Amino acid sequence: MSSSKMMLILLIVGATLFNILFWNESLGVNLLLFTLINIAGLLFINMGEKLSGPAKVTGVCTLLLSLAVIMNHSLISIVVYCISFLGMVGFVHQAELQLFFYGILQSFSNLKFVKLKNGLKDISSSSGVDTRKVLRYFNIGIVPIVVLIIFYCLYYSANAEFASFSDTAFSWMGNFFTLDISFSRILFFGLGLVITGMVLWKEELSFLVEKNKVLSEQLVRIRSRDNMGVSRPSMISLKREYQSGVIMFFMLNVLLLVVNIFDANFIWFNFEENPNYNLKTYVHNGTYTLIGSILLDMLIIIYFFRGNLNFYKNNEKLKLLTYTWVVQNGILAISLAIRNYRYIQFHGLAYKRIGVIIFLIAVMIGLSTMYIKVKEKRSLYFLINRNTWAVYLLLVISSFINWDIAITKYNIFANTKRSLEVDVLLYQLSDKNWYLLKEHADEISTKGEAKFDLARFDQACEWKKNKILKRKENTTWLSWNYPDYINLKAINLD
Repeated sequence: MSSSKMMLILLIVGATLFNILFWNESLGVNLLLFTLINIAGLLFINMGEKLSGPAKVTGVCTLLLSLAVIMNHSLISIVVYCISFLGMVGFVHQAELQLFFYGILQSFSNLKFVKLKNGLKDISSSSGVDTRKVLRYFNIGIVPIVVLIIFYCLYYSANAEFASFSDTAFSWMGNFFTLDISFSRILFFGLGLVITGMVLWKEELSFLVEKNKVLSEQLVRIRSRDNMGVSRPSMISLKREYQSGVIMFFMLNVLLLVVNIFDANFIWFNFEENPNYNLKTYVHNGTYTLIGSILLDMLIIIYFFRGNLNFYKNNEKLKLLTYTWVVQNGILAISLAIRNYRYIQFHGLAYKRIGVIIFLIAVMIGLSTMYIKVKEKRSLYFLINRNTWAVYLLLVISSFINWDIAITKYNIFANTKRSLEVDVLLYQLSDKNWYLLKEHADEISTKGEAKFDLARFDQACEWKKNKILKRKENTTWLSWNYPDYINLKAINLD
């Protein structure tokens, strides 16, 4: 059996398994099984080839993230899993790649349906079926069929009698052929084909490999040469650029110093609780300011330390001013952290407040890498590569925390200075916190004070309970996850 035909068979088997695992199911145990199957398949296809560091890291993280989805079933764990899965596939297929974005590009490049065509040709030659004619007729008929479907949908929505007749006809045909086939099921099978093809097919992107080879984390001094090949120093232009950098970083440091002094005076030492003060706006404004400052910080440092200015003999003053500005941005981040802490003290936890904490950790990592870039003469590639991997690992770690449960527990039991925001627990968080709402209804009532409405609370809890029960009725053991298990256990005891 040829390799093309084998790949085609594996493609159909993979798409079928994908349908069995995920059709009409939520994510749970099925995602772990899917991950194990795909990791085994990747190792088998690339047998004998050495796995790179990025392939090992993303492989382990993808497996761990499938467990995180089972344990937490959170949106962040699912999204990060998808990103990690794409990276894993790309790095396993192309061991030379190091940049995380390249791994994802490599995954998408694997979708070359020419290999499907080769598999069909092999089947044609061995079975006697002329698949070329089939493909030709398919190409001729695809546009009319699509147009027919569009007009059918228009007539179906516009004519009630035609819609009723269509429903009856399709129901009769479904009963006659005893097949559970729908357009959405066909699309879902197509998705399985795409994902399986991405894992099975290896399409090397030579330009990515070549690009990765020339990228270096270490800067190299570039010397100017005249027509005779003799070095020609450009010290005057380099000195002017150095002087411009010194003036700019000096002024920026003075400006940021004034901002940090005001922040330290107001937030660090002399903060006073004021009911009329909009702390939420202050936190958000501080976040936007920090984002803008960090982006400008990176762009300016990248510009001035992009080349030979790193090797300028008398650049100590510029480096010192740059280190000072990096440190001052760190102080700005600390001020924002304190603002966020005050906000949490007043109102409790929420998604955005947790997002600010994760963002600040990423900022500190980014500032550290910028300091290293200047100190050790590192390149732009160093900044992008290290920070991308750092953010990826930070998101992987964040996926292991059930934030809905953490927010609910903190807001119920923490001694916040304002009354409990009950609506956050009822409507902004998912139904994973249902058992905590029922178990601690009295505490929520007491802490919610005037904002607590018992009838509204019971209605929201019942709505969440019905969602959990409906999900249980419509799924099998493949969708098992820990949050639903805890809630269903609590429902049986309720």
